[in-house]
Amino acid sequence: GMSGANAPATSPPTASPGQLTPEQETLLEQKAFDQGTKVAQIFSGIFFSGLAAWLTITNGTKLAFVQRAALEKRLTVCCFLNTYVGFFSAFFNFFQLTDVDNLLVPEGEFSLDMARPIEWLMTCPLMQLSLVLMGGAKIPEYRRYLMPFFSALILCLGTAATFMPNLPLKLTFYVVGCGVFGMMVYFNRQQVLEYSAGEEGLLIGDSEFRKATLLLVATWMPFPTWYLLSPEGIGAIDNVLLVQVGWAFLNIV
Repeated sequence: GMSGANAPATSPPTASPGQLTPEQETLLEQKAFDQGTKVAQIFSGIFFSGLAAWLTITNGTKLAFVQRAALEKRLTVCCFLNTYVGFFSAFFNFFQLTDVDNLLVPEGEFSLDMARPIEWLMTCPLMQLSLVLMGGAKIPEYRRYLMPFFSALILCLGTAATFMPNLPLKLTFYVVGCGVFGMMVYFNRQQVLEYSAGEEGLLIGDSEFRKATLLLVATWMPFPTWYLLSPEGIGAIDNVLLVQVGWAFLNIV
């Protein structure tokens, strides 16, 4: 009478060693799909960004001609460049809302939005180029390349410092970046002297070119300090909300 009363419970099917369960296979397929989608989106973004840059360069007026043109023409081109700056800034700020660009900073739990330094690389050199074009023929032509290069190099050094595995290396890249920033400001001052035939400097003068130069330098000055204090630097400020609000405020200013 007791046989069959307590039938053994059947256990769920398990995969044999070396095989994946259906749930694991589904997870792997979903992960592969997500990675493929991310790669496709990044590739498309890079391609269309390159296409837009190529069309702009090939269809625009040669910068050598612009720099020698009348003030009205130079200011018009500067306005176009600033329009591109606004467009790129808006695009990359929206891009930061995604998780695609999130990278974990070494020795911490803080993730960096790579779209932010990329945004600066796409915009800050254009601001320095605008100053050179605004200065016109009084500014040496090689500055059209040197000043944007300084700006890009500073940003590359700062981004590299963020991912250094230890503090001495991080500070080394930071100090070198500050040195390049100092050289850039020196040439910004030099351009004010060249534009005014030696009558103006960073501390004296009333020309629009000097005002634009001072505005650019003054609004860029706080960035190295905030970077150093943030988790990307020495981490003196570790409140993520405060750090992000600080970057947003500096970006807008």
